[in-house]
Amino acid sequence: MQLASLYLKDFRCFTEQFIELDKPVIVFEGLNGSGKTSLLEAIHYLCYLRSFRTYSPRELLRFGQESFFVRASLRTTHGNLSELHEIQAGFSGKRRLVKIDQRAISSYKELMDHYRVISLTEDDIALIKEGPEVRRTFIDQALMLADASFGTTLRTLRHVVENRNALLQQGSYTSAELAVWTQQLWEHSRIVQQQRMHFLQLLEAETNQLLSTFVDSTLRITFTYQAKADPLSDFDQFMVHTAHSLAHEGRYGRSLFGAHLDDFIITFQDKRSKTYSSRGQQKLLIVLVKLAQVKLLLAHKGPAIFLLDDFMTDFDEQRATQLSGALANLGSQLIFTSPTAGGLLSTMLAGVDFKRIVLTN
Repeated sequence: MQLASLYLKDFRCFTEQFIELDKPVIVFEGLNGSGKTSLLEAIHYLCYLRSFRTYSPRELLRFGQESFFVRASLRTTHGNLSELHEIQAGFSGKRRLVKIDQRAISSYKELMDHYRVISLTEDDIALIKEGPEVRRTFIDQALMLADASFGTTLRTLRHVVENRNALLQQGSYTSAELAVWTQQLWEHSRIVQQQRMHFLQLLEAETNQLLSTFVDSTLRITFTYQAKADPLSDFDQFMVHTAHSLAHEGRYGRSLFGAHLDDFIITFQDKRSKTYSSRGQQKLLIVLVKLAQVKLLLAHKGPAIFLLDDFMTDFDEQRATQLSGALANLGSQLIFTSPTAGGLLSTMLAGVDFKRIVLTN
């Protein structure tokens, strides 16, 4: 899977822009404000239909405009056969239209079957440093990328949470009514928790393999899932063990258990990375986690395009060389941004068939 070209109209700082992406490795180069990250954002948007910088599509509009348009041509290869597909997304007012090969689509699965992107940006350090919501979003997004039907599972869970919370907030309900929604929340949480835990096991193994092969075989990372309700117990056991905490839900007017509240802990060398790892170590872990995600996706779904937004900051030459070995073994199209020519990125790409695209303000 490889992007062949990208076209933008009224997206971020671009009035109109067409770029050919005809190499397995692409480098967008330019000073701050030249639009490097915005190009990655557009590529990311075509996959997730949302930005990695904002939830609001209106913030992606060029100043003074009411609509934007993004189109990419995508080349997929199966053995000796090569196919070219076109993916486009337009936004105007509050309406979004997505097409594949000029055919409007309504299913996220249709999009994932053709086009998969994994992005690595400076903000991804939040996976370690910030709260549970960031980590839940990461793991749920990764699961949907591998299997779009997981999105339906999440929507069902969200529906149950909303209905149970509404019941708790209204105050007047019978114990039988609450018991029905409690069991539904437990059941749907268990489904989500089991899928999340399975993915984390795979991700941990793949990340540690990368760590051992390319960095240091004595180092180890661990992911530990933290559930508000024990997903391995049966419902009756759950009710016995959590009766005390559930008694407080009426006072708070919301559910105090469920997969929508869960988290996972990242430890490095048996210490919580959020507290004990240096920024350089934290950034290394995030790069390895994203690399592992690309490799898992390749094994279970198919190739993805890997976007790396100025990720070389904080790495020395030795670490950059180690990571270049891991990147070279991905078998995915790599698209980098870099503020200037030269530096560690050029060292990494020595001998690589890549295309440099220089952007100006």
